[in-house]
Amino acid sequence: MYFEIIGEIEEIESIAIGGRIRDIMRIRQQYGPGRWRKLKGVAMVRLQSGRICKAEVHWYEAHGIGRKKLRSKEYWVEIMKKERKELEFALCIENKDCEDLEKRKIYQVLPDDEAVKEGYLRVIDESGEDYLYPQSYFILVQLSQEAQEALRIAS
Repeated sequence: MYFEIIGEIEEIESIAIGGRIRDIMRIRQQYGPGRWRKLKGVAMVRLQSGRICKAEVHWYEAHGIGRKKLRSKEYWVEIMKKERKELEFALCIENKDCEDLEKRKIYQVLPDDEAVKEGYLRVIDESGEDYLYPQSYFILVQLSQEAQEALRIAS
């Protein structure tokens, strides 16, 4: 994991249960059958840089299996205020502890200046949602407008 949770997760809410989870088939293939729930909550986290901040975290959980795929959704700071006209893309070169990333695949990057300052990129991963991942897992790539449009439509 590329961040460490310090203390308890609070304000836990259910996002989806069972068949309502977008990538439930992949979760069941990786971790087995169970009554899976996608949850979110707020926790203090220690980033790779050593900085400690409050963050919204998401994870999957099933009775008897426990928490899986714990990810940081966003930091408790103002983010994503700037709109960029050109889409950004990155090539995944590492996916350690990140089952929702595939090596050698191109992902769309969303603007998040605060995450970049901490060494992270906000990426739309295989789950179809945006999460924070270490910058070192990617190489930013320049794509033609035609390629950008094709990737945007495909997602």
